[in-house]
Amino acid sequence: MALAVAPAAAETPNQAFNGKIILSPKKFPQQAKSPGAYIAAVRKLSTSNFYEDKTSHNWKVYFAAFLKAPLNDVEYVLKVYELTGKSQQLLTTADQYTDERGQRTVIANITLDKKLVGVNKQLMMTIESKGKVLASGQLKILGEGERFSGKVNFSDEEAQGKEKDE
Repeated sequence: MALAVAPAAAETPNQAFNGKIILSPKKFPQQAKSPGAYIAAVRKLSTSNFYEDKTSHNWKVYFAAFLKAPLNDVEYVLKVYELTGKSQQLLTTADQYTDERGQRTVIANITLDKKLVGVNKQLMMTIESKGKVLASGQLKILGEGERFSGKVNFSDEEAQGKEKDE
């Protein structure tokens, strides 16, 4: 006996990605022919590995945040944490503003500077409003670390064990 299953109602992007920040090295589309087409386009652009721009030494990260609850303010806080160590370490925060209250999706971008966040790290981005996390996502920032030659140059006085101010 075959069991007939009624087709599910069309899923919206907010239902598909509820509470997630989807990350991409390219801009997200602002619209699509259908909710399913938009979900497919977002999934296609989604990545978690970002490679350093060799000329500017930073990472440009586009994100689409699908909030768990409507934004009840025009301001939200974007936070970036480092997850590489044993605990979360807050690296940076940015106060951001939207056009209107009640938004359920935030599409924007952020540039992460190598001097601020380092290189070859696992990060987590969150969007918070009034202390409540509405969406989060993880990414890896990859690039070249500092290179050290292994050579050390000592002055003659330092080599003889003398302090410079003696």
